Formats: sequence, structure tokens, C-alpha cells
Amino acid sequence: MPTSITITSEFSGSVVAKGATDDLSAQLLRHAGFKQIDDWHGRRHRLPTTTPLADQVAIASHAAEMLRAARYDVTLPPSLDTARMSPPVHALGPYAAGAELLSITDQIRAAEDGASLQRAVDHLLHPEHGAGACPGGTGCSGRTGQRPG
Repeated sequence: MPTSITITSEFSGSVVAKGATDDLSAQLLRHAGFKQIDDWHGRRHRLPTTTPLADQVAIASHAAEMLRAARYDVTLPPSLDTARMSPPVHALGPYAAGAELLSITDQIRAAEDGASLQRAVDHLLHPEHGAGACPGGTGCSGRTGQRPG
């Protein structure tokens, strides 16, 4: 029977993992960022109450992934599960365009036929929205509708 581990948020704001009674599960929790506490309550793992919410979610999710990979039964509330949360609109902020270019170049490299390559190149070189498009709908030379020549 697999060991059951529960990761939850407490009223204090701390994230606690309970049920990690063996050394492997304790090591995985420590590797994820939890601090081990051995006191009269027994072995417990927790994150400091000062841990920012985004870090709590990331650490708890990572711990759950590692524990599940090691065949532990893990209970994780949706509020701490990054797999159930929608990602930010632009996770890279001002670098979203760079990430899009990287994605397109990966598509070009991975193209297995002419049609796949054509779609990726068309996306990259689209006259209005591609990498070479000039901002504001004007030509790069400042003249509307004309490309520099």
C-alpha cells in the first residue's frame, strides 16, 4: 500500500506536508524546498510563513510531482497545484516576443515536410504581424505603407 502524503495550506499561511514518514519522501520534500521539523508531533515538513504565495505554489507543485513520480499517493489542493492553474497571459512579460520567435524557429527546425515549413516561415515573415513588421502600421522608414528599400 503506497504512503499517502497530504500537502496543504494552514491558517498561519504556511504550507505543510504531512505523512512523509520514510526517508525517501522526506528527502524529496527537502529537495523541493520544505524544511523538516522533528519534534514531539513527529516528522513534519513545512514552508516558512514568509514564503511568497507564488513560491509556495511552485514548491508544493514540484514536491507533489516528485512524490507522485516515486509512486506516493499525494493530496494537493487546487490552490497549490500549478497544473490546475491557468498560466499568466504573458509569463515572460516584455520578453514574450522573443519567446514567440524561439517557438517559430523551433517549428522551422522541426518541420518534417514542406507544408509545415511553409506555415512556420509564413508566420515568421507575415507582412503585418511577422518579425519584420514595423510598429504602428507604418513603414520602418516612417512612410505609411512602404517598406524601406
